[in-house]
Amino acid sequence: MQADKKFDETRNKSYIGLAFSLLLTLFKLLAGILGNSTLLLADAVRSFSEFINECIKLLDFSIGSKPGDENHNYGHGKLTTLCMGAGAFILLFASFHTIFLSSGELLTFLQDKEPETPEIIALYAAIAAFVLRNVMAVLTGTPEAQAKEVSSKARIPVKGLSIIPIKDLLISCFVISGIGFTFLSGKSFDIADSFAGLLLSLYLLGTSGRLLYRIVNELIEASLDEKNNLRIREIINKTENVTGSGELKTRRIGNGIAINASVNVNNSLSVLEAAEIANLVEKRLKAAFTEDTYVLIKIEPIPLKNQNFEIKDRSSNENKGEKVSLF
Repeated sequence: MQADKKFDETRNKSYIGLAFSLLLTLFKLLAGILGNSTLLLADAVRSFSEFINECIKLLDFSIGSKPGDENHNYGHGKLTTLCMGAGAFILLFASFHTIFLSSGELLTFLQDKEPETPEIIALYAAIAAFVLRNVMAVLTGTPEAQAKEVSSKARIPVKGLSIIPIKDLLISCFVISGIGFTFLSGKSFDIADSFAGLLLSLYLLGTSGRLLYRIVNELIEASLDEKNNLRIREIINKTENVTGSGELKTRRIGNGIAINASVNVNNSLSVLEAAEIANLVEKRLKAAFTEDTYVLIKIEPIPLKNQNFEIKDRSSNENKGEKVSLF
């Protein structure tokens, strides 16, 4: 009951964050056009990326988190991945567009021509957007923190969350400073807005590129990173009565993961004891990641030196119709 209440609360905050991110994007876009600020347009792209993140969160709440069915045995997490990929493509093209605008202004400046400088409305809009975002983060309990809280167990634990992430705080200050410098005396400051806009656009371009790379890896069933694979093996090997681990296959399914592992146990154990070990390993892996983690454990006995002779004996016994134990 308490978990459902927390889930509904997080979803409602996502709705608020969705509406706020859209309004902030439109506000910056309009102010950037009216105020002739390329940097503010690039910052509007950054706000649009937050809008996409909120859309992905809501999609994951409504569809991506649904359990598997007859037609989707591994759940619906790939739908979230596909939508995230579409959003990343939009960000990629938007970043290229702002790079083109910024480069055009820089080229104009290098040709000793007078570039377009931002109007004062752009500076006021950047300051207003920064204040509104901080106020909204306080009122809603930080949408970014809610998103990380939901998904951090499936990835790397998040520590020391602040009201406003330091990176976003620095970028907001960078935007205000970049626009503000253009109002200083001196011709060299006229290009500060475009130069800062180019830097921010390149940053957004790199962010969208890394996101697309991760999405492509997930769609082609790439395994988890080495750190998480080592973490999985450590959990398996530390489980009672487990003598080691063999083949390990992992992949990401939306915000969840799938683990297919081979676990070595003593060949003197019974079928029931081996099943209990498999259940214990599965339980610990789900506790370390999420309960929705897909886990498949294959129990294998420790290979013996005379294994070939045992296989021959087992085959002969099977031909004779004799009952053979699991190990």
